[in-house]
Amino acid sequence: MLKVVLFAVSVMLGCSFLQARTWTSTDGKEIEAELVKVEGEIVVLSMRGKEYRVPLNKLSDEDREFAESWEGASKDEEAGSADTEWELFGKVLKPGEVVEAETDLDEKVAKALSGNKLKPLKMKVKIELPAGFDPAKPQHVFWCVGGINNEDERKRGNIGTWGRGKVPSSKGWVVVSADTEHGNPRESTVQLCEGDLEFHLQVIEELSKVFPDFKSWKHACGGHSSGAKGSFFRIAQLLEAEATVVGGFFSGCNQCMGPMAAEEAGVRKSKFKPVKAYLSTGDQDNLVPASTIKRMEGDLKDAGFREIQSKIFPGGHVSSNEQFAEALDWFVAE
Repeated sequence: MLKVVLFAVSVMLGCSFLQARTWTSTDGKEIEAELVKVEGEIVVLSMRGKEYRVPLNKLSDEDREFAESWEGASKDEEAGSADTEWELFGKVLKPGEVVEAETDLDEKVAKALSGNKLKPLKMKVKIELPAGFDPAKPQHVFWCVGGINNEDERKRGNIGTWGRGKVPSSKGWVVVSADTEHGNPRESTVQLCEGDLEFHLQVIEELSKVFPDFKSWKHACGGHSSGAKGSFFRIAQLLEAEATVVGGFFSGCNQCMGPMAAEEAGVRKSKFKPVKAYLSTGDQDNLVPASTIKRMEGDLKDAGFREIQSKIFPGGHVSSNEQFAEALDWFVAE
């Protein structure tokens, strides 16, 4: 098994890895890899985003001792993290729990939203931290984005699409969604809207007060249909806040809102270059025919996106969890 690992990383000699160390097999071969976890008599080693399972009895005595001591320290850390708490607007945040917290809008944000017909004054943030969450380590954040086809969907908001966060949550992502007390701060996902930018900039700043490295974590967002269109605006808002944005999941999407989102947030289209775009479409989707998919691919390139995947699955105008999971893995792959 270790020979397979050695072959897989032979082209990576000389590269550095996060918290990597040199591992030596019983026959003297060496590799550089990061220890992810210990499972009984197996160690899981990570190299360039790929994980390999290596039997402990194939490693040197020194490596076996290191793995055993690391496992003990890891268990102690997990036990300690279970008692760790953070607060958002007076609500305690604990790993593995979903929390919804509310606060007043900043005066500047309330003014920016003053033209909104519902006159919002409050901010609601829903957040789930993964089990074993440690803010000192790099994290992945997924933003659930709601669409607006009518007033009921607008009131349902971004938080109303929380179920979309189940897939990233199962993969250990932090899941976030935010609304005013009346629902989505936007009034449309296909038109310029005042105040949504300022609103989400406040959300990002509030979360950065709790987790100082929040903006440097890898952020992605996504939605289905009009929620996919709304995702372009969230990407632009995160970029304007100078957050690290790695991807957008656009399910059942027939219109690229990238140029409008860039205009609203005041960012150059070149900012979209490092953001990966994943188009997911059902082969029986009557709202997104093959001609529209082809156009969307071109529109994404014109909007500034450079890394684009377009996948088809059996189904209609629905979202594919399988492709969603694939997209999330692709977003954070090196």
